Amino acid sequence: MKNNKVMMVGSAEKSNGGVASAIKVIKKMSCWKEFSCYWLGTQIQGKYLLKLKYCISAYIISLFKIWKYNIIHFHTVPDRICLIIQLPVFLLALLGKKKIIMHIHMGNQLEEHTNNALFIWCLKHSNLIILLAKKWEYKFKEWYPNISTPTTTLYNAYEPVEAIPYKNRDKTILLAANLNENKGYGILLKAFQRIHHDFPDWKVIILGDGEIEKAKKMAHEFGIQDKTIFTGYLTGEEKIKYFQKASIYCMSSYQEGFPMVVLEAWGYGIPVVTTPVGGLPDVIEENKNACVFDFGDDAMLAKKLSYLINNPLQREEMSIYSTKYVNEHFSIKKTNDQLYNILSLIHI
Repeated sequence: MKNNKVMMVGSAEKSNGGVASAIKVIKKMSCWKEFSCYWLGTQIQGKYLLKLKYCISAYIISLFKIWKYNIIHFHTVPDRICLIIQLPVFLLALLGKKKIIMHIHMGNQLEEHTNNALFIWCLKHSNLIILLAKKWEYKFKEWYPNISTPTTTLYNAYEPVEAIPYKNRDKTILLAANLNENKGYGILLKAFQRIHHDFPDWKVIILGDGEIEKAKKMAHEFGIQDKTIFTGYLTGEEKIKYFQKASIYCMSSYQEGFPMVVLEAWGYGIPVVTTPVGGLPDVIEENKNACVFDFGDDAMLAKKLSYLINNPLQREEMSIYSTKYVNEHFSIKKTNDQLYNILSLIHI
């Protein structure tokens, strides 16, 4: 283990997606220094020329740096574009006879890639595959029976945040995402349309970029434009103030691996209403750390929201329990120890 040095390959540090968020937390763990980790960003958000320039720069860096590391830890998804972008670094790792880890930041979408030849080739040429939840480790073996590469589970870690007493919250329902169809933001808007007359003081706040104009048009069609706030993409203190003051967090996604934002919401003591997405069913305790509604079911979501709005004591109890739960089960130390063992057991 003493000689193990790790290059982590994934989204750029400046990116705002879940993969970058996960690596940022890993960077704060003690194992980052113990394994002399280096972050090679191969993808960045932006215009085409910026993306091209960034990945070419990453290839040049990898040509000079990869030989210093004996473990190359890819944070990836099965999407062909992502795999193609990371492929030159993967080939260099094979050429240098490095140990390769495929850390897959995806859940139920894995079933859609069983015929993805490039993905399967990468899996077969890896030394270890990391999944985001036990559920996905079991499903992976079911969906990819011909992959003999060992698998393990590593849950995302939660970075402690400063919460405020629940009684001091605004009457807001929060959703934070890069808006697209998968995120199900329309389900939240439609659910809120059903109940907004019953709760005239409540508002929906949506943090994030993406399909903002489409979402605004939808809110207008539903007659809730005056009760829906779109902030755009926020970071730092601007983002924190919305999380600290929100009374309910809604996770309406259809597909996720293990959503970091739910851990974040729990850390801020926000009661969560969610679909059974990704690895969340592994850890959800109904009416304790979350209320679950079916995918795409705006009527069921409306009922869950109404229940929580009408029961402030229930919300406060969920707030206290969720904060305790995330600190106990998803601490940086716990994930650090698990990752330390994983990286230590990879033979040079």
